[in-house]
Amino acid sequence: MTASTSWLITPPDDAGFDDFNIGIHGITAHDVRDAPDWPSSLSRILDFIDGDIVVAHNAAFDAGALREACDFAGLAWPTIDYTCTLVMSRALLDLPAYKLPWVAEALALPSFDHHESGADATAAAQIAIALAESQGAITLQDLVACAGVRMGRLDPDSWRGARKASNPARVRLDLDGLEVDPKGPMAGEVVCFTGKISWVREDARAMVVRHGGSISTKPTKKTTILVTGDFDERTFRPGMKFSSSLAKAFALVDCGQTLEIMTEADFRLKLEPEDGIREHSTRAVSGMAL
Repeated sequence: MTASTSWLITPPDDAGFDDFNIGIHGITAHDVRDAPDWPSSLSRILDFIDGDIVVAHNAAFDAGALREACDFAGLAWPTIDYTCTLVMSRALLDLPAYKLPWVAEALALPSFDHHESGADATAAAQIAIALAESQGAITLQDLVACAGVRMGRLDPDSWRGARKASNPARVRLDLDGLEVDPKGPMAGEVVCFTGKISWVREDARAMVVRHGGSISTKPTKKTTILVTGDFDERTFRPGMKFSSSLAKAFALVDCGQTLEIMTEADFRLKLEPEDGIREHSTRAVSGMAL
């Protein structure tokens, strides 16, 4: 049986309605004026999930948003097992970028209204089905095993992200005095930055090395990640016009190189920790201690 549902949620104190966010999803404060709040929406979401495994594209973002919403509202984190079609697509496909529109197009899935929640959720489900069919996988657990990905899990006290097994280490840039985590989120990656990024370029490169990766100053046959500051979520999609560095990167992919192109926002998210525990605190809401 298949079911689909989506709805808007009103944030506390009318927060989050800056021009950038509105430019991405088109939702304004007026649109959510009469929408349910997060506590009632969480209950509805958990009823809909009903203990099933959750699938999301870039699940690290969604799981983080869920944790922060619960923290703000003084609610316990729910117990949810989940997996990520972004992580599995990176493991099973050779694409120049793995954002939702790119993966959907590569798998010949129907076009959809990107950043509309119901459409995005449907696309993620279709990606999981298409990947499973390509691997002969019957269940999500089978697909996760085929992709070499661990299942993500959230519970009231901790969280563990859905992630790919560590890549084999490559030679890293030798920066004296820099503490390096050889098993960090950049382990085995060779990263190149292009375009204007908000970080000082040397700081960004040091961050890569500190997290176990190495640097290339321009796209080469050894580059595995190209971080572009030229585009954002609203414009980075198939069919756009590319800079010379991006065009070269796409040419390398066309020649068979495994290289992922990502925005700065996605790069920052990739550096976020993939495991953690909840730091409990007391929060006063409407005169009550939570």
